[in-house]
Formats: sequence, structure tokens, C-alpha cells
Amino acid sequence: MPPDHALPTSRHRHRHRRRPSTLILLFGLLLGLVAPAVVTTPASAGPVIQRDSNCWSSGWSVPPGITNPVALTYSWIGSRSNGGYTYRYWIVEEPGPYYRSSYVAKCDGDLLVSTTSLTPTGGFGTPFCTSSGDIYPPLAAFADRYVGQRVAWQRPYLGKITFRFWHREWLGLSWYYDSSSVVQC
Repeated sequence: MPPDHALPTSRHRHRHRRRPSTLILLFGLLLGLVAPAVVTTPASAGPVIQRDSNCWSSGWSVPPGITNPVALTYSWIGSRSNGGYTYRYWIVEEPGPYYRSSYVAKCDGDLLVSTTSLTPTGGFGTPFCTSSGDIYPPLAAFADRYVGQRVAWQRPYLGKITFRFWHREWLGLSWYYDSSSVVQC
């Protein structure tokens, strides 16, 4: 052996080798980080469905907090069912009561599937404000089903406004859900 090629000493020989305990630790950490994601993620993840008070409650209140400076009251207006789902209509009010917002919750039993905000439209003098029940336009393949109503103050109006909630269905082999609306009267 030439003099410039010395045998490696024990210090150099193990310098780049990892100890089995280090490999086991690294493998365990990797498995610990990856395994929960693999185990908890379903192969065919659909929409997130969760049990929610929107689907069974008649209302609740939320005290003032960081996200809302005033107390809010959630009141259930009524429901309609189509295609295995129940559409539950809600109004949100501030103390007064002042109208804050409205929405419809699509429910499968007690499970919340989705919510959709409803923007009030003006309906003074229209059948949406004067009808005592469902509206069936002549020669139309749809009907507007009356859900319910609530009276509240709405800024900037000086008087109370009636908010009437409607559930539109169209006729095929059965009645199918089409849309939801809220009308100011």
C-alpha cells in the first residue's frame, strides 16, 4: 500500500454511517406524520356533513363577542322538503328586533349539508306580499311555496318590515327544489 493511503481510523470509518437507532427514530417520525393523513382521509371524500342545530332547533341566541359586537338571535321561520332534504329557513336579528340577515339550511335529517344566504328583495304590492299561501302562476311548471314570515325593523326604514320567505319548486315527475328567497313587504 502506498504511504499516502493510510487505513481509515475508527473515527473516519463511522463518520457517514447512521446508527440503527437514528434510522428507526427518523422512520418513526415519518410514519407518525404521514400515517394519520393516510388513515383519516377517505378515498372518496364528498361534501362535509355535520350535525348542526340549524337542522333541528327552533332558534338560539349568541351573546356579544369578538366577532359580533351585539347579541344576535337566530329564529326558525319554517321548512319545506324536497328530494330527501329539508330546507329550513332562518332570520338573524339584532336587539330591537332589527333585521341582520337571513339564510336557508339544507339538511339531511339532523345533518347540515349546506347553507345559502338570502338577500331580501322588494315585493311591495306583488303576490309575494299579498298572497295568503302558495303561488301557482298560470301555465308555469313551478310553484312558489309560502314558508313563513317575520316582522322586524330594517335600517334605514323608519317602520317595521315584514319579511316573507319563499321556496320555489319545479314540476317534473315530482316536485323538485329550485331556489329560495326572502321578500320585504
